[in-house]
Formats: sequence, C-alpha cells, structure tokens
Amino acid sequence: MNASAFHLREYGESAFVQISDAQAGLLGRIGLVEPVRTADPGWWELRPGGKVGAVRVGDVDVRVAPKVDIERIVFLLGYRLRGVAWQESVVPVEAADEIVHVLAEMFTRSVSDAIRPGLLQGYRATEEALPVVRGRIRIDEQLKTSPGTWLPIEVSYDDFTVDTPENQVLRAALERLQRNPMVPADVRRRMGALLLQFADVGRLIPGMPLPHWRINRLNRRYDIALELARLVLASSSFEHRVGAVSVDGFVLDVPKIFEDFVSAALGDVLPGLLLGSSVMDQYPATLDEGSEVDMRPDIVWLDDRLRPQAVIDAKYKEEKVSGFPNADLYQCLAYATVLDLPDAHLIYAKGNADTREYTVRGSGIRIFAHALDLAQSPEQLLGSISSLAREVRDARKSGTEPMQET
Repeated sequence: MNASAFHLREYGESAFVQISDAQAGLLGRIGLVEPVRTADPGWWELRPGGKVGAVRVGDVDVRVAPKVDIERIVFLLGYRLRGVAWQESVVPVEAADEIVHVLAEMFTRSVSDAIRPGLLQGYRATEEALPVVRGRIRIDEQLKTSPGTWLPIEVSYDDFTVDTPENQVLRAALERLQRNPMVPADVRRRMGALLLQFADVGRLIPGMPLPHWRINRLNRRYDIALELARLVLASSSFEHRVGAVSVDGFVLDVPKIFEDFVSAALGDVLPGLLLGSSVMDQYPATLDEGSEVDMRPDIVWLDDRLRPQAVIDAKYKEEKVSGFPNADLYQCLAYATVLDLPDAHLIYAKGNADTREYTVRGSGIRIFAHALDLAQSPEQLLGSISSLAREVRDARKSGTEPMQET
C-alpha cells in the first residue's frame, strides 16, 4: 500500500489527516508532531514543533523540514561534532530538504572515511572453555565446572579483534539506517557494501545501552562517525511494531542541536576573554536551601577559582513582537539569584530586535536577551557568537569590578 505523505515545516502550519487512534498515539510518542483530536471522528490535527525529520507510521508518512536551510543544521551539527565539513554540500541540491537523506549521506561518508585504513582492532577480555591452554587458567571455574578432569580447560585471555565497542556501534547505526525505507536506495546500497566489512563484528542487543568507548589517539579517526552513529541510534530509537502498525523514521531535536552549538561555540570564545576561565554546560545547582529543586543552567562561565562570572541560557524560539516570553525571564532571574550574579543572558534563535535589557525591580539584576540569526552564513554566525561573548564580558565588567582580560 502506498503511504500518504504530509510535508510540514518546523513550527509551521498544522496538517489535518485521517488516521487511526493507534497511529496518532504512536506519532505522539515519537514526538515529531503533536497529534490533536478534532471534532470529526477519525480526523487529527498534526502540529509541528521544534523537531525535524521523517517518520512512517503504518501507511502514513509525516515529514517536518527545518525552518532554516538544511545546510545550517548540518553546520550546527558539524560544529558540535568538531569535524563534519560544512563548506561542501553533502547531498544533491534536489534532496536538500530531506533531513533523512542528508544525515544518511553524512553518516555513510563518515563511516567510509573512518574505516578506509581498515576496521579498528582492540583487545577484548574473553573467558571460555578450550581443549588447549590459552592465556590464564581459571582454576576456580575449572574446579566448579569440570571437577576431576582437565578437559576442556577454563581459560581467560585477551583477544585482539575487530569486535570492539566502536565497530559494534557503527554496525548498529548502519543497519538501522539501511532498513529505513525513507533512506534513498542508492545510499542504502552503499551502506550494504560497508556492512560487508563488519561481518566479524557482533550485533548489539536492541534496547540495551550502547557500549562504552573513549576517544583516544588510537580510535580518533572514528570520532565523527561514532558521534553521528550515536545520533542515528538515539533519533531512530522508536523503530518498532505495535500490533499491526509498523514504525520507521528519523527525528532530530533542533532545539537541543541549537543549545549544544551555542554551548560549544561560547565555550571556544569565552575562555579567551578572561585569564584562567572556563565554561561548564548544564551547571549543577539547586534553587532552594534544602537542595531539593535542581537547576541546570545551559552555560556558566567560571573564573580560575571556579566562581561563576556569567550565566547563559539558550532558547530555540523566535522573539515575538510583544517581547520575550515571561517564563524565560523568570528562569534567568532564578539562575542569577542562586549564583549571586548581577546579570543573566538569554540567547534566542533569530528574533526581530537587537539585544534588550531588563532590570528587575528591587534586586537590580539585569537580564539581557540576545537574538542569534541562524540564517547567517557560518562565518557570520561564528562572528555573531564572538560579538555576543564580548557583550557577556562587557556586561559583567559593568556590573562588577574590572576583570583581567587576555
């Protein structure tokens, strides 16, 4: 049966579709759109939010395109991943509005580059019963399983193998994308060719946590591919079947991508404006004296003694003509109060105004609301981040004693 396709845009207009309650429930769980029941039986309103991607639920395709050029999403991802090239178009122009196509192409290229010198190998601790001695004999296990006999021999040894956590994760992500019907056939064929090289790599158990790995000099060539694999597996983790309804898809949380980019970019710039300073993401703090209400500011700038110098919160929403949402101002006020800072900063995606300043009655705390236009070129966007960092520094200087600049 041919699928019905509905093309929406992030934070754009809704679509009204006739689907089953089961399909609507699955779409709600996936989170790409918010399904709202209408007065007409069997009809639902699909409201797009801040997530983009494509899902197929039974015989219905729902695709949500980003509100900015997809090249900009690639740049934001690439900056966070520290290496995905944004200077080049990663897919043909005619496919530039298909986020699944773009991410599949990015991932396929990154895996191909990573394994070009050959699959990464490493040592894995193995315990088994063998007819010959290899490694160390496990005396306790031998006496427990084969008392009175020495064959087979319970041994433990380090095996040099391609069945490493890194290769297992890459294989899992390749297989996940290859069976996604929304990935173009030519890309799936290339993934199939890559998978032939992973024949000796074990499969991960669905639903289990990913194996742990740490990037070092030996596996650094896998860095980008592994980060994209993590993204693929997290973004398509809802693949399953509920009754007679099958589900496939790929969903990206653009607000999270934006927040990660802002954190990473400011983390590169702010330390250069104050000697010995650093930036911490998701800074641990509590609102109340009893430490029962957790707070996690997106970005906190710390001096060389780890004292907060500025707090910054990133919000992926456009500034409205009537001003910034009150809840965001309240949140920043709480951050500044708890961290004993004279000011706080909000960074919005896009917006229709220059930086605005709000001074809170009674406390004198200032909240600065900045607008970051994602429609800018990558060079302009990074330039805006640098300017914003200087505004954060200057606001801090004007509210306290002068800082020692670099």
